[in-house]
Amino acid sequence: MQRHICELKATKEWLMLDSIDYITECLEACRSAEMLADLREIFPRDTLKGASIKVSKTQREIIQQWLQNLNTIH
Repeated sequence: MQRHICELKATKEWLMLDSIDYITECLEACRSAEMLADLREIFPRDTLKGASIKVSKTQREIIQQWLQNLNTIH
């Protein structure tokens, strides 16, 4: 099943520190590629990029692997 990626542009509110911190927490809590795909449907791409910089190195590496898999499916 092909997953939708949020195409909304990040507004000023999405790029505020509180929003980025919340999305960072979501990314840290992410435990599967399916969960990551859900987050990609919900949050604008720019906010996910901003938050991904703040996750732990280990989690960032895991997320990068999931993204490679998800992007080959898309």
